[in-house]
Amino acid sequence: MKFVLRAAFAALAVWIATLLPLDVGVTGGNANDWWSRPLVFLAIGALLVLLNAIIKPIVKTLALPVIILTLGLFTAVIAWFMLWLTSWITSNIDGIDFTIGGFWKTLIAAIVIAVITAVLDPIAKDRKRLRR
Repeated sequence: MKFVLRAAFAALAVWIATLLPLDVGVTGGNANDWWSRPLVFLAIGALLVLLNAIIKPIVKTLALPVIILTLGLFTAVIAWFMLWLTSWITSNIDGIDFTIGGFWKTLIAAIVIAVITAVLDPIAKDRKRLRR
């Protein structure tokens, strides 16, 4: 359940990033079905959460000296890389296409997505409080 919530939060963050003028776009889904477009965003969010859970720790471990040297600013570049990797993977999937622009606009989009998911992530962790 926690994965589904995090994927939904990431999908919401990607959707908000597509609304900003950052050259980030999502295409796919059937225009005739109202539920098709949210499923595309949910698939992108699930892929982003999966990559952040599996590949990001490995990249952060390998880049630890650079992260220390830049006082943590290199983590924004790692977030950009995760967004680029998500875009590359979705370009190979039929029906889903997550496009990104240049480096700087995509870096800002990655920061926006990271901030939104960081704000919403405690909701996924405190699921038990919501039941009371």
